[in-house]
Amino acid sequence: MALKKKIYTEDNTGVYAEYWKISEINSNWITNKIEIILSGFLSQEARLQGKNPLLKRSAYATGDQAIQYFSALVMQPEGIDIIREGYLFVKGNTLDFADAEDVV
Repeated sequence: MALKKKIYTEDNTGVYAEYWKISEINSNWITNKIEIILSGFLSQEARLQGKNPLLKRSAYATGDQAIQYFSALVMQPEGIDIIREGYLFVKGNTLDFADAEDVV
């Protein structure tokens, strides 16, 4: 799974990152903070060819959101995928990716 959304690189290259893949999910359960790092590539083809990402964006689930989306109790049922939950969180809780298209 991935997200499709054009986001300008803002480095004066005139390039947009359009294919976004979760590259990391970091958790700190002492502070109830989850960091979801998305890597943005020029295209799905560029990602599949092993090209480097153009951009990285982070989204944070904190407090009750971290527990609601990523706690052990939520993740226990069979079939729950932390990466899928990460994409659902990002689309539902960040302005940059609210209207992103799912890529399967």
